[in-house]
Amino acid sequence: MKDNLVIKIGLIFYISSIIGYFYELILNFIYQGKFFSHGFLKGPWLPIYGLGALLVLLLYKFHHKPLVIFFLSFFITGALEGLSGYFLLKFLKMRLWDYTGYFLNINGYVCFLSAFCFGIGGLLVTYVLYPLVLKMIEKFNKNYLKTVLAIITLIFSGDLLYKILFKI
Repeated sequence: MKDNLVIKIGLIFYISSIIGYFYELILNFIYQGKFFSHGFLKGPWLPIYGLGALLVLLLYKFHHKPLVIFFLSFFITGALEGLSGYFLLKFLKMRLWDYTGYFLNINGYVCFLSAFCFGIGGLLVTYVLYPLVLKMIEKFNKNYLKTVLAIITLIFSGDLLYKILFKI
């Protein structure tokens, strides 16, 4: 049972982080005509999306109320984005995104449109990604999934450590 929880958390975190990376690549291409990531890591992941997805899963007890999932995801992940943007700038002197000029932005850290998209993302995590992860856990051998997660965690940790040590 505990193994399943670790596998669920790991899969949700990494899948969401990778989806977030590609979501931003596509958005940047649409809005700026080129592919690039705002992330500070080298790998194809944005951990803020993984963390946001895990926070959304704490709302799963409301899965029978999609509007509640949407609005709580809107506010919780919007707050996560705003706080992350603030702390990145304050402590690491990094401004990875800026919503200045967007409707209902708060110091450029978060805006209505981004929070709205994260509300939609909360619905996708709850009704698409989480059931998919549950099916993966049923279908694949637990040791295989743990091995894959361990390898991804090593690569992710190396990426993070490299960034911390070399600030590149």
